[in-house]
Amino acid sequence: MTTTKTTIDLRPLLAKDAEVAAEIFVDAVMNGTTNHCSEEERRAWAGPRPDPERWRDRIGGSVGLMAERNGVPVGLMTLVAPDHIDLAFVRPSAAGSGVGTALLESLTMIARASGATKLTADVSKAARPFFERNGFELVREQSVVRRGVALRNYVMRKPL
Repeated sequence: MTTTKTTIDLRPLLAKDAEVAAEIFVDAVMNGTTNHCSEEERRAWAGPRPDPERWRDRIGGSVGLMAERNGVPVGLMTLVAPDHIDLAFVRPSAAGSGVGTALLESLTMIARASGATKLTADVSKAARPFFERNGFELVREQSVVRRGVALRNYVMRKPL
């Protein structure tokens, strides 16, 4: 019997990754949140079609990491200086495999090295359990409107 070892490698998230980052985002939202969001909510969140320029700008304004499993991009996470996690998305096919944890641990080290004393994040209902398992506490629930649809998310914080 042959076993294949799955490896997760992290590398800097670059502006040239905008298209694949958008693909991961859409996959995570449209397919990874079906148990937590209605189709209307998922469509409002993901939008009609990702704009590569918008993604390049968003990536360029942060410190980010791309996770690859056996060379294939499967997740990303960004930190907006000094202490806010902006984007945190993992393909549903890689969920539960340690990708999110590896990304969060590495970004936590980067934040600490930059002098941050806490991390904050606005997280979806689907992501809240992950963040709670990783030491984040609920600050408050909030509602944001995307494309005319109110979406519930959670402001969370973790002391470093």
